[in-house]
Amino acid sequence: MADSKRRIFSVIVAAAVVALLGLTGYEAVSVALARAATPEIFARYEAATDNGAKSPSGLSSERIETLLAVQDPSFWTHGGVDWSAPLATTVTQSLVKRLYFEDFKPGFSKIRQTLIAQFAVGPLTSKNAQLAAFIDVNGFDSAARKWFGKPLAELDDDEFLALVATNNNPKDYAPGTPANAERVRRIEKYLAGLCERQGFADVWLEQCGA
Repeated sequence: MADSKRRIFSVIVAAAVVALLGLTGYEAVSVALARAATPEIFARYEAATDNGAKSPSGLSSERIETLLAVQDPSFWTHGGVDWSAPLATTVTQSLVKRLYFEDFKPGFSKIRQTLIAQFAVGPLTSKNAQLAAFIDVNGFDSAARKWFGKPLAELDDDEFLALVATNNNPKDYAPGTPANAERVRRIEKYLAGLCERQGFADVWLEQCGA
């Protein structure tokens, strides 16, 4: 009986090792394919930011920093993933989700998203191109025109914060709603240094709600 249990255990362990090796190989191929595709995916964004300015889409550097303070505070220093909060989503990971997946689902897709962000988009794409792509694929300009009737670059400070506060969720946090106004208030407190976020994953600024 003991020998039988050991054989079963050995088979289970062997199957787990094979599955892990298979998954590792599959993800390695996914990253390799992503690296090959990345230059073409970001070519137009690289071309649009060749001057090296930190102001894609006509936004001032101050507004870029406001956006990043809310969306991805360590954007300028991380390599695609903020390893202090690996389950959170950086600007780079957000781009991977939108540009490299047809049907993103939690689980293994999150692993692949993280690997592509760190080993493909991060090292092969400039930060300015990533910003330009993030603003474009998330529809910031079209949202500005929809909610305020003007291009993104022409929003005043209050309008811009209201747009940032939607957190890409206009269904629940649309400008003009109480939920949006509350998040704007929290963002203003956070930017003024009156409260701190509980790590990068605290996208709703819970500490700023009081």
